[in-house]
Amino acid sequence: MKQVFIPYLQHKTVQTLILLFSILLITLITTGLLWQHFLWIFVPIIIAPFYEWYAHKFLLHAKLSKKPGWFRDFQIRLHHGHHREPQDFTLLFAPWLAIIIHLIQTYLLFALLTLSFTTALVAFTFGILYYLFYEWMHLAHHIPAYQPKTKVGQKLKRAHMRHHFHNENYCWGITNHIGDLCFGTFKERDEVTKSKTTRHIAGYTE
Repeated sequence: MKQVFIPYLQHKTVQTLILLFSILLITLITTGLLWQHFLWIFVPIIIAPFYEWYAHKFLLHAKLSKKPGWFRDFQIRLHHGHHREPQDFTLLFAPWLAIIIHLIQTYLLFALLTLSFTTALVAFTFGILYYLFYEWMHLAHHIPAYQPKTKVGQKLKRAHMRHHFHNENYCWGITNHIGDLCFGTFKERDEVTKSKTTRHIAGYTE
């Protein structure tokens, strides 16, 4: 476990998000908002499997821009480069621009669902906690020395490795298989042919 937790807790992204989560949690507790809107803490857990599947498939694997510039560089840094070098630690965590966009999107989504910017803070706060869980799981998948203790964890890691090294068009889930099972994209190795583009996704050939 320490093979994952030490690099995880040392990363500035994780440290910053833990601090943000702690500040928001303390605010929710001291103001009483957490207890008033307690059930909203479960909303991120319900939404996350489907958002994770959608974001991975349609945003992270979006066709690489052919036009040189900041957006193409951003796409490469966000995910295309990660597929090119799956074990490069510097590419495992999302860049801050992507995290900020994600946080804004999720807060606005929760505000729309709750019809309240105040109530949305409850779901948003625990959405940050789920994102921290996502980053931990993704890191764990990519550390060869770490072997999950549970059968579920082992199955998730094997599926993610198939996504990276066998066929990038399946097994989009990181923290769970719910999205893949619902949309028919969970596949074992012998169910799909080996792809020639696992390291060069969506037009990234550099």
